[in-house]
Amino acid sequence: MADPSEIVSVLVALEFVVMASVVLLLVPFETAVSVIPLLLIFLIALLLYRS
Repeated sequence: MADPSEIVSVLVALEFVVMASVVLLLVPFETAVSVIPLLLIFLIALLLYRS
């Protein structure tokens, strides 16, 4: 079973990915372009954690 700190870290990363995706859908692309690199890093980290 995972440590509680590990679970919290995964939930924070998941929350950021979801919120960044919503921001990318709702605001103009030029405004939200600064979120994309961090979104990709967290998304890759979540995919690597899952596998």
